Amino acid sequence: MNNLNLAALVKSEKSARKRMRYLALLHFTEGHSRTAIANMLKVSRTSVNAWVTHYLTHGISGLDDKHNPGRPAQLSAKQLVNLKEFVQRQSLSESGGRLMARDVSLFIQSEFGVTFKQANIYRLLHQLGLSWITTRSRHPKQSQDIQGAFKKFLLSTILNTPGQVALDRIDVWFQDEARFGQQNTTTRIWATKGTRQRAVRQQQFESAYLYGTVCPATGATEAIITPHANSEYMWEYLTLISEATESGWHQQDLTEDFDNLSILKLPPSHPIEQVWQWLRQNELANRCFSGYDDIVEQCSIAWNRFIAEPKRVIQLCSRQWTKLTN
Repeated sequence: MNNLNLAALVKSEKSARKRMRYLALLHFTEGHSRTAIANMLKVSRTSVNAWVTHYLTHGISGLDDKHNPGRPAQLSAKQLVNLKEFVQRQSLSESGGRLMARDVSLFIQSEFGVTFKQANIYRLLHQLGLSWITTRSRHPKQSQDIQGAFKKFLLSTILNTPGQVALDRIDVWFQDEARFGQQNTTTRIWATKGTRQRAVRQQQFESAYLYGTVCPATGATEAIITPHANSEYMWEYLTLISEATESGWHQQDLTEDFDNLSILKLPPSHPIEQVWQWLRQNELANRCFSGYDDIVEQCSIAWNRFIAEPKRVIQLCSRQWTKLTN
């Protein structure tokens, strides 16, 4: 190849790396030494030697970029098949809940002795042809009235507590009750792209009520499970928590027997609603219950798993508008 053709390649080449190689070769054909070429291009003499050698051995194609296979895969083809089967099996498990990235990561580490970061777990699942799909979507709506009620929380707290009690001595607790039972929910699962898996959902009517209370400031919690929701069970629940908590209920007269409880009626979308959503989405969805005793047992397990990490309770239930002091 003559100098004119090399000069044309230098001008037309878009890759900066290949342009540097062509320029070194152009200088070489013009009679410059390899040391001089390295000094002119500010590169090592070893690189210039390699480029010239590749050209003399393979021609101009010897200066093309070579395919870089990258780092070897951490999992073999057989291991990837086993991983996909595990994800599909667990996503459709009758035990309910949903499979999360940390569960997949623990499986890979225990079965194959390989550690993956969470971001790479999602990438790996997509490479296996799996997609995060939903069996039933829910679309919460915003309400200006609810937002306005939240803004009045501080004033309501002041008006409903004794004047001698300082705000920094008040613990804000959220209380609510929710029904869990055989009319269960379904959630997103991992499944092969292009498919829509069926998730189990019972049509029976056995259920139980979970009374739950959380403190967003400390992560403390209290809960009981009852067959019904009424004033009698609520009074027993207030008795249980009156020594350390404030509780919310839909009837003001229930706290007349307690000198350390003040009730504030909040709109439906207060933080503990997210606790119920967490329990359903992560622990209780996509499963069947044999009866009332089974519902109580599984709700107890789900609640204990939720409160096992106080930081999770704080992160899920904390709201700026619940802070009474700076």
